[in-house]
Amino acid sequence: MKYPTFLGIDLTATEAKPSACLGLDSKSQLVYLGFLISNRDIVALSSFYSPQVIAIDAPLSLPLGLCCLEESCSCQPQFPRKYRQCDQELRQKGIPCYPTSKRSFIKDLIYRGIELKASIGHEVKQTGQVIEVYPFASKVRLFGKTMPRKTTRQGMSFLKDKLGDILPGLKPYLDMFDHDLCDAAVAAYTALLYYQNKVEALGNSEEGIIFLPH
Repeated sequence: MKYPTFLGIDLTATEAKPSACLGLDSKSQLVYLGFLISNRDIVALSSFYSPQVIAIDAPLSLPLGLCCLEESCSCQPQFPRKYRQCDQELRQKGIPCYPTSKRSFIKDLIYRGIELKASIGHEVKQTGQVIEVYPFASKVRLFGKTMPRKTTRQGMSFLKDKLGDILPGLKPYLDMFDHDLCDAAVAAYTALLYYQNKVEALGNSEEGIIFLPH
């Protein structure tokens, strides 16, 4: 039996841009680091490691009542809020998030996330739990609300310092990290915290749940 691993995926909207992936073991040591292009590649990685938890940085569900996000379709959200309960709960906590309504500008990412979750469940034997995470929300919980933008030099320095504190095993590799790998690391760490029952669940199982650290 393979030792426990926890995979974080900073999913991109299309396969035109590789997705950052990072794996940790139960002692927070690095077991995988890289960029993968296709959903098939990510499924193959998941099959190889058989992670206990796979944390995907992308919406993995639609608001209840919607079968798609196409404005030409007659499907309508079940509730007036038009987006998911977990999204609403994030906003109530003062954490902005991407919309999951029909007017969403991340429609391709949402479709890809839903497809990837289904593919992992269908193709990977002994699949662990696939969960939705939002690294920005995780970072707010872990590092506080006052953070420099991750796209700036100051922001990258901040992120690497904080990641080195919570994941000392990453320190030898942090010089090569961009902000996508940082987000993949935060996703993987959130997956580990989920395994340790140290997360808060926002939303509901019927419509979708986002997990973030306590």
